[in-house]
Amino acid sequence: MMKFTHCVALFTALTIPLTMLPKTVIAAELDTYSMNVTVGLSGVHKTISPYIYGMNRYDDEALLDDVRISAVRQGGNRLTAYNWETNASNAGEDWKHSSDSFMSSSNEPAACVQEFSEISVKHDIPYRLTTLQMAGYVAADKDGSVTEAETAPSNRWNKVEFTKGSAFSMKPDLTDGVVYMDEYVNYIVKTLGDATSATGIQGYSLDNEPALWQHTHSRMHPNAVTISELSEKSIALAKAVKSIDPKAEVFGPALYGYTAYDHLADYDEWNEVKSGGKYHWYIDKYLDDMKQASDAAGVRLLDVLDIHYYTESGRNSTEDRLQSVRTLYEKGFVENSWIGQYCQENIPILPTIQKSIDTYYPGTKLAISEYNFGGDDEMSGAIAQAEALGCYADAGVYLATLWGGSDYIFSGMKLYTNYDGNGGCFGDTLVPTVTDDVSLASSYSAINGKDDSQVTVMLTNKSFTEKENASIKLKNSGSDYQAAAIYAVYGDSTDIRLLDIVDDISDNTVNVTLPAYSAAMIVVTDDASDFANLEIYDPTKITEITETFTDMESLINKNGNVEIPITDAANLKKIIITGDVTSSAGSSYAGAGCALCMNVEDADGTQFWSSKGFTLDLGSGKTASVTFDGTYDNDGETVAAVIYDGKIEVQKWWDYSEKQEQDIDDIISVKFTNINVIYSASKTVLGDVNADGKFNVADVVALQKWLLAVPDIKLTNWKAADLCEDNRLDVFDLCLMKRKLLNS
Repeated sequence: MMKFTHCVALFTALTIPLTMLPKTVIAAELDTYSMNVTVGLSGVHKTISPYIYGMNRYDDEALLDDVRISAVRQGGNRLTAYNWETNASNAGEDWKHSSDSFMSSSNEPAACVQEFSEISVKHDIPYRLTTLQMAGYVAADKDGSVTEAETAPSNRWNKVEFTKGSAFSMKPDLTDGVVYMDEYVNYIVKTLGDATSATGIQGYSLDNEPALWQHTHSRMHPNAVTISELSEKSIALAKAVKSIDPKAEVFGPALYGYTAYDHLADYDEWNEVKSGGKYHWYIDKYLDDMKQASDAAGVRLLDVLDIHYYTESGRNSTEDRLQSVRTLYEKGFVENSWIGQYCQENIPILPTIQKSIDTYYPGTKLAISEYNFGGDDEMSGAIAQAEALGCYADAGVYLATLWGGSDYIFSGMKLYTNYDGNGGCFGDTLVPTVTDDVSLASSYSAINGKDDSQVTVMLTNKSFTEKENASIKLKNSGSDYQAAAIYAVYGDSTDIRLLDIVDDISDNTVNVTLPAYSAAMIVVTDDASDFANLEIYDPTKITEITETFTDMESLINKNGNVEIPITDAANLKKIIITGDVTSSAGSSYAGAGCALCMNVEDADGTQFWSSKGFTLDLGSGKTASVTFDGTYDNDGETVAAVIYDGKIEVQKWWDYSEKQEQDIDDIISVKFTNINVIYSASKTVLGDVNADGKFNVADVVALQKWLLAVPDIKLTNWKAADLCEDNRLDVFDLCLMKRKLLNS
């Protein structure tokens, strides 16, 4: 049932003058700090690669339109044992070592990569990176779990060969027990075009996270990959790619994280190699091997050094996440993790990697094809994401594709790619920018080419409680700046809002105020008319209404599932589900795949069934967020529609766990504890608790009586009274309503 917080305490603050408001309310408005931001427009300019704004997903087309990414990768553990001839793949330890049709139910060769290309082209994503198989075997069937007794080589696996040595076929032989990588690339080129075509594949990854094969795919590659094995296979597969599509870029070795950068998979083996005194860490050895092989072959075999990066410190706390990106770029920074404690010789990480490239294989580009700093459901995720993208631009990263993510993380990316909802984006040329204290505020700035008539400045405020008064000095510019628009994400909304337009710029210095705990894109122009038709965010207008459900028993339907009532289907925006996931066998990791199932009707009145999936990991209070944009999947086609019967059923579809990987019975249970249903409500007037379309003294009186528990007093539009935006009603909301009324 819906829960609202009543504050019925009887004290004089309900009626005292505004000049006697509680000190906590006044103090909250006075807590600020100052920050100087210096933008050096005559400094060293750096061209920003357009491909750092990428993702590892292409299953949510509405998201692609909203965030407007520039690169997409088809990768991950599923691709390591993907059989392009049949579209069978194996999940490895992620899901019972299952060989199945997860990647595609189609029997057409390379159906996955064709779909990948089709969606990318549809959404104008210019760079496509797919994964080739290099570990040794791929799934031979779609018959379910592979047992330890069926470890490769067995009839559950087909062998991978890099070169066929005979004529290619557009109808590969499904009976020979072998898949050929050069035949796969040839098939892609023949069906989609080469790397230069509008539909082709621009980059090929030499498999995925080889240092983890013995763990992720122990039924296929049970032993740790060796240094020589990885180099030999990388060289052979790269040659195969270049022989078919010479203009395509080769990415490798997709190392999973810091320990792989350092010693690949076996510390003892690496120590033996390192003892020769030539190499600092494993990345050096890999680059050197690829360089020597390229020289011998007369063709560059590695175009892009590819790493994955998942923050260690960001897992600990929100505070750590806010500082976590600094490990990539700041010398002397010590993060709160084992990397900060033991690995300072390689901090900052990105400059150290660049030094390895410059030393062992100059001209090699750098990619981070998987990364995530966490914080999907809190503002720290947006701040870390925004800082990471600025860091990538500054470090000269060629391609970066986010793994996973949702909500606030996507907002952090959208600040760079579509901050105004109309394609507004960060400039393409980075200019030097510094702040007084990067622990409180990070900043990156850009212009377009050599034109500094417009400057985009990304600025964060990492303080939880203090507003940031920032003085942005644009130095040594030939332009005379007239106005600045401030787009920001903050608080309990993932929306990017136009907070203010500053038009009192003097001496090319822009003074802005950012809310506590926020990230902003500040657009500075020398022509104030650029902002003539913009509408500043009005906090007196509610953009969201949230209905909260905590009594799950009352929501159980005849099917035994939780059923959520939907009161405004046309304006449904998001559903946030919190639950407790338990393992009967005591697994250290487990999860449940669930879905929101609904009956939907399109504009023509056609009714169909659709669903939106989500997962919850092992533990208490785990949260997942599912967004709605007015479109639904109807048998593979995206259709504009609405829910027609006023309900959504929550179902559990599958689960996984550590014990299940060991063939031990393990029941994974999910108990939902809290569900927030969020609707758009952009026309609601803040304070209008009686829903008459205006805010006046009648609304203040109604709230005051309601807080005093006067009988028969109802708040028709309770959310309109929540001026504190904390999803509850109390005396502080009443005080702010009185102030608003007096100032109106």
